[in-house]
Amino acid sequence: MQKKRYVNHAKLHRLGKPVFYYILGEHGALMQDMDRTIASGNTIKLPVAPMRPHLIVLYPQHLFKQIPLEKGTVVLGRGQDADIRLDDELVSRRHCALTFDGLDVTVKDLGSTNGTFVDGSPITECKLEDHNRLQIGKMVLKIDFKDASEEAFDRELYEAATMDPLTKISNRRTFMDRSLGELALARRNNYYVHAIMVDADHFKRVNDTWGHQCGDMVLKEIARILKEEKRESDLLARYGGEEFVLLLGGIGPEDAKKSAERLRSAVESHRFSWKDTIIPVTISLGLASRQGENIGKIEDLIAECDRLLYIAKESGRNQVACEA
Repeated sequence: MQKKRYVNHAKLHRLGKPVFYYILGEHGALMQDMDRTIASGNTIKLPVAPMRPHLIVLYPQHLFKQIPLEKGTVVLGRGQDADIRLDDELVSRRHCALTFDGLDVTVKDLGSTNGTFVDGSPITECKLEDHNRLQIGKMVLKIDFKDASEEAFDRELYEAATMDPLTKISNRRTFMDRSLGELALARRNNYYVHAIMVDADHFKRVNDTWGHQCGDMVLKEIARILKEEKRESDLLARYGGEEFVLLLGGIGPEDAKKSAERLRSAVESHRFSWKDTIIPVTISLGLASRQGENIGKIEDLIAECDRLLYIAKESGRNQVACEA
């Protein structure tokens, strides 16, 4: 009986020698596949995917985003009633409008203070091609047409860069970048802005008692609860480890305290279960508030949250600590 021989295909490839693969043909006979390309008598026709436009923010880079445009008209501006809000003090509240008619995208200036520019030239209304650069205020944007596969691929890349892979909420870098615009808007309009630092109580005990997979489950559930309980306009991110951070605007200190307490209560009342075992989970929160010209850097606001969070921890956990 002939002894079987096993060949290291990768080694043969490196040596430049031909590699033969054997497959079963009709009636079980062995056939040799010489890595040949099989010629097809028919042309393979793939379906043509529909393209739709995306508005892409190119500059400033930290504001990069891709916004799909549906058929119809959207208003770009700094105001609360704009369909796409752009935080730039040189952008008017209702600066310009983009209209997609199913084939082309047209931009129209809406009587803005500082004008709308395409490739450096002021315009009243014009069609946008994918090579054009739209400038409003300090922001540079473009239109790019993508099909569904390109859109999905770009979305995956974007999420990988901006999302925390475990909890599927924004990561720390994204939070820090996006908070710059929110703080600038609050300073300009003399609004309040509030930062809340959230920490899972006794999280090391959870990992040590039930394992790190249980710890991951707890973090994902906390992130989901915080996301469901926050307002749509609030920024939420995983800051690191078992810490989360939120940024709230447009409300006063008392309402911010109520929001923080609502988050605490929602986590406390949630049933965390791991392998038929109920896991006791609570959170502690530090809330810092600033208004108008008293709003400094986001790092300073977070540092104050950290100080207050430490007070909440030292005072027994499962509570909100805020400035008097």
